Amino acid sequence: MKLINLIFVFFSFFLVTACGGSDKKKTVSTDQNISLSEQDLEKGAVLYRAKCMNCHMKSGKGIEKFYPPLADADYLRENLEDAIYMVKFGSNKPIKVNGVKYNSLMPASGLTDEELVLVFNYILNSWGNDYGSITLDQVKVVKRK
Repeated sequence: MKLINLIFVFFSFFLVTACGGSDKKKTVSTDQNISLSEQDLEKGAVLYRAKCMNCHMKSGKGIEKFYPPLADADYLRENLEDAIYMVKFGSNKPIKVNGVKYNSLMPASGLTDEELVLVFNYILNSWGNDYGSITLDQVKVVKRK
């Protein structure tokens, strides 16, 4: 029984520290004209694998009812500023993605604003997503509430 409890505690800690919130519904517009370098996309991929993949999966599909998808996610298209806030500061507010409600803890990522730009531009342009890109200024304006 102690072993099961230890495994559960370790797994819970791992999930909370490995994943990366906002009540604002304002959408940050993406810039379709920013040219993304392969090098920056690869840096974003490295950050994604280190900070996001454990919850949102390699495929970006998440785990239904537990961790929302990032691939083909209506929430990213419609609530980008909110998504930036969640990754930057963390959140425990419920969200709905592609019609499915998610109420899991989203811990703050601990990433710098520059790293957030890299990981978001990777997410916005992976798994078939064609959501444009964001700039450092768009991340910097997202402040803690």
